[in-house]
This record gives sequence, structure tokens and C-alpha cells, in this order.
Amino acid sequence: MSQARPWLALFRFHEYGPLFLLCGLAGALYAGAGEPLGLAGLLCFIALFSSSAFVLNDVADREEDAGSAESRNPIARGEIGKAAGVALFALLAAGSLVALRFVSAPALYAAPLVYGLYWGYSWGPGFKARPWVDVAVHGAVPALFVFMGSALYAPPDLGAVLLAGVVFCMAAMSGVLQGVRDMGKDAAHRRTTALALGKGRSVDLSLALLASGVALYIAAVASGSLPPVMAALVPCSLLLVSPLLRLRAGTEGAGEVISAVRLRGVLLALAAMALYVVWVRPA
Repeated sequence: MSQARPWLALFRFHEYGPLFLLCGLAGALYAGAGEPLGLAGLLCFIALFSSSAFVLNDVADREEDAGSAESRNPIARGEIGKAAGVALFALLAAGSLVALRFVSAPALYAAPLVYGLYWGYSWGPGFKARPWVDVAVHGAVPALFVFMGSALYAPPDLGAVLLAGVVFCMAAMSGVLQGVRDMGKDAAHRRTTALALGKGRSVDLSLALLASGVALYIAAVASGSLPPVMAALVPCSLLLVSPLLRLRAGTEGAGEVISAVRLRGVLLALAAMALYVVWVRPA
């Protein structure tokens, strides 16, 4: 095994980090991103902070994950020591604070809430053990990244709120699917939304969140916050429906569905941002 592999597994940035970065960038592009230093600082903050949250999650879960043969936690598997994990968390957390030095108000005002929600997800309040709260936190943090990106360049308006709402729904959907994937492990340690609802109703909730996100996107176009041409991407949301239906039917596992939704979500986000830049920026 490569010596770098456990550390990459601990960071786990490749799973959600690119989407988080796109959230901040999308907010900035919507607001008409100009001066690049603040945006660079925000993107560095998002990368370092989200990595610190992933590391903290594995440190906090090391004992319960140790009993799972399929654990993705390198600390629980003994590949990385607890002290090393704590040191890495502290380093990433300190780096995120330094990056905030380049983020101006009012975007800066959202940072304490971001820290409290995502660190509190695994530690302290333990939001991930609270049904409905776990899903809300999953949605809220990426939505706040959108707000922060937008607030770098302009006071957030209706369009920014709708865009953040779209991201909230999509990220919350991902949180529900993650709960479905981890139902077997979580049942012995915590109560989650997925465990409270069961698999079938959890998938139904995921479909409802997806529909809500699409509705908010359509509202952004209808209100004039996004150019009419971006309505052409609405049918592409069906790319996210098919994996959920396969999960509902039991023909595909939650892990595979999460990977498919994550990849398709990144591609759709990139397509939307590219279309927005090509259509709006020249004007």
C-alpha cells in the first residue's frame, strides 16, 4: 500500500471538496467576481476548512469505526495514529484561519457559523446524531459557501438566496444518501435521519429535495436572476434521478449511487457555470 494512501483517505477531499469549491466560485461568479485576492482566500479557506472537518470526523469516529470491516477511516484501521490525526486537524484549522485574513466582510461574517456547524457535526453538539439536524447541516454549510462567494463582491440579493437554496437542497440530498449508506454502522451508535425514516422513505426524501432544488433553480431563471438560456439545463436534472430510482429499487447500492450523483453533480455545476460565464460575462 502506498504510504500516501491513508493520508489521502483521511483528507477525503476528493469526495466533496471539489463541490465545495464550486459552491464558493459559483457565488462569486454570480456576483460578478472582480478582485481575485479575496476569492483566492475564500477558496483556500474552503479547501483547508473542509479538510479539517473530514479529519475531525475520523478522529471522533475512530473507536466506533474500528469495529467495521469496511471502515474508510485510516485512524480506526491503525494506519495513522490519533495524535497525528489531531495534529493534522490543528494544522488545517490554523491554515483556514489564516486564509480568512484575505476574506472581507460581509462574507467573513458567515465563517463562525460554518465552523460551528461543520465541526459540531462530528464533535461537541454531535449534529450527525440528531435526525433532521444532520441533513440540515449537510445542506447549510455548502449553501453558506455560496453566500460567502457572493458577498465578496455584492450584497446578496434574491438570486444569491435562490442559488444558495439550490445548493442546500442538493447537499442535503447527499447527506440523506450518506445516511442510507451508513445505516448498518450508525445503527449501533447514533440515530440519524436515514435510520428514522428507513431506506425507502429516505430515498423518497432525496427525490423531494432534488425536486425542490430544481424548482428553486427554475425560480431563479423565472425571476431574471439567471439568464433564460440556463433553463436549458433543467432536463439534465434527470441524470440525478436515475441513480436514486435504482437505489429505491434495490438494483444499486448506496455507495455507488453517491459516487454517481457526486460525479454528475460536479459535471452539471461546471456546465451551469460555463454557460453562465459565456452568456453573461461578455455583456
